[in-house]
Amino acid sequence: MDIKSEEKLFPAIRAYLAKKLSSDGFHTKEIAEALNITQPAVTQYIKGKRGKAFQAVSRIDPIVDPLAEKLEKRFRGGQGHLELFELSEAAHQLMIMNKGGGIATYKEDAGLKNHNAVSINLLTERLQLELTAAEKYLELANRTSDEHTKLLLRLIASDSIKHGDIVSQVISWLQLGGAKREFRTPEREVLEQMISLEDSAKEVNLRKSVKMNHPVARLLLEWIDTDEEKHEMVVKKILEMK
Repeated sequence: MDIKSEEKLFPAIRAYLAKKLSSDGFHTKEIAEALNITQPAVTQYIKGKRGKAFQAVSRIDPIVDPLAEKLEKRFRGGQGHLELFELSEAAHQLMIMNKGGGIATYKEDAGLKNHNAVSINLLTERLQLELTAAEKYLELANRTSDEHTKLLLRLIASDSIKHGDIVSQVISWLQLGGAKREFRTPEREVLEQMISLEDSAKEVNLRKSVKMNHPVARLLLEWIDTDEEKHEMVVKKILEMK
């Protein structure tokens, strides 16, 4: 399925979530509150009158099932409903996962220069690997009972999806012949403020400062510390482009 925009997937995701919540014992009123939609809309989603597109979207389960699980726990704990950014993120991940299934392998006779064709073939293989890894990690997370381990596996899957997004963007650029394009970086003042924020975050090493007996929980804190270092490095690289 060729998905052109994230917004077009919103009804499909809501339909899937409505059906999932219904099968898990939620009433129509509760589902409406959890998804932040009307009760008639919930009824239409459950009856299949709206959001039929999800039937044509492959690999929707590993992306939306974790969201449904998180939503159930949050709603039962009285902590709120589905947020727009969560809907957008799920739709974005679905776009990447489904795009991977439609990526073709490009040969030299496709009209591209040889080095571009070789690069595209290499990147296409990597895209498939990243998306396959993401799907496997999500499946493994869904089978894991320990909440810390489940979160860690989902974070790894999310990284693989992000890697796939990057590779997909580069493939698109190479398909256009690698033409030079103008690019704009944020203002220097903004970048310096971001570096200052990253420095503040790095002042406290979470893994060393927070005492946790759970070994995976310590890994999760180390994940945050490592990401902060990566963020600072990337922002500094952007600043060097100014």
